[in-house]
Amino acid sequence: MCSHSLRCRVLVSLLAAFLLGFGVLAYHLFDTRDQLRRGMVYIHAQEIAASLAMQGELDQLPLTHAGGELSYTLYDPDGKMQWYSSNLKRPRRLKSGTFAEEVGSFRWAMNSGRVISVPVRLADGSTLMVAKEDRLESRMIDDFLQARVRQGLVVLLPFCLLGLVLVLGLLHWTLRPVRQAARLAADIGPDEPGRRIPLDKLPREVLPLAKAANDGLDRLSQAYEYEQHIVADAAHELRTPLTVLSLRLQKFRREGKVDWAAVQADVAQTCKLVNQLLLLARADRGQAQAQPDTHRTPLPRTVREAVTGLLPLFEDRGRAVEVLIDVEQAWVSGDSDQLREAIRNVIENALFHGAGTVRVHLAPAQNGVLALDVSDQGEGVALESQEVLFRRFRKGRQGSAGSGLGLAIVRRVMRNAGGEVRFISAGPCVVRLSFISA
Repeated sequence: MCSHSLRCRVLVSLLAAFLLGFGVLAYHLFDTRDQLRRGMVYIHAQEIAASLAMQGELDQLPLTHAGGELSYTLYDPDGKMQWYSSNLKRPRRLKSGTFAEEVGSFRWAMNSGRVISVPVRLADGSTLMVAKEDRLESRMIDDFLQARVRQGLVVLLPFCLLGLVLVLGLLHWTLRPVRQAARLAADIGPDEPGRRIPLDKLPREVLPLAKAANDGLDRLSQAYEYEQHIVADAAHELRTPLTVLSLRLQKFRREGKVDWAAVQADVAQTCKLVNQLLLLARADRGQAQAQPDTHRTPLPRTVREAVTGLLPLFEDRGRAVEVLIDVEQAWVSGDSDQLREAIRNVIENALFHGAGTVRVHLAPAQNGVLALDVSDQGEGVALESQEVLFRRFRKGRQGSAGSGLGLAIVRRVMRNAGGEVRFISAGPCVVRLSFISA
């Protein structure tokens, strides 16, 4: 359950930290117990060394002290064993250093065992190792530390409860901006598409998530506005041909005869408009994905395919088309089907709205860019009107045939592929499509 709760995760983390701290304290107390034992034996050893200096006889050293057995081992200044007491089966190992040095140095806690052995430096430079079985001192130290631990836990429990209350309060205070942001985000909808999650009071750790959510809402809002716009424009543009078709059918019903050629023309115009709307929607969807187009297209072949598909229209209208391709091997970025449709739209535009021979010229690449010029011998387009024609449902002449979507589709497809399209001449009309070499 804690995997889905931030509050639970924080509490578990604090509990783990508390247990870790308690373990460190227990470890420290264990080391303190051992150091206290060694300290008491050091005191006894110093007293024994002082009495040895006055008596001067090793055999006179006491074999018991405070209920514990004592044993001794003597080493000369060079570290060679000289003597050990009769109650030892073998001599104690030589150790160096003082109690102050031992306490001041960093070392892991080490259990000294049942017998504590400490060194005492004598006046002649020799070292006397004094060992004691400190059962009485060890029991006293254990009882003392256990009592202190119990008392500490009794005192610590209220502080732990107070800390838990403070942690819960801090969590509530910390997560309050997140809850407020969640309430605001829950109110975002079609009625208020411009509302966003406020970022000024959010914790820094939550800011990336809130920014990503706002960015996603921006994209959704743009897509929503686009859908509204395209639906409104499509409804407006489809209303006229559908109304004309409906009136024509009503007239045919009254007259009792049907002009199928006119009906087919109206249906073809409507179908073309719908197909162009679908193509534009697909192109816009590719742009909304904000990802580079990884497709590669052989441009010369695509140009030939686009022109070949339009040859029947040129023959029907008695127009000529010239194709000049100066490069035979050229790959460009972009989807081949969409690029073919874009080239076809530009050539159709020259066929239906231009005059004379339509000329298609593909020039070699310059600086990684291939240029495809489509021109005709018509009057052309005024400079102030050229950019307007790339908008949706914009025509050069409002009464002309067509939906006003062809050049809008071309621009979107070209930009999705990293290229561009524009007029480079007012008259005669020349449209240049710039492709990025792949």
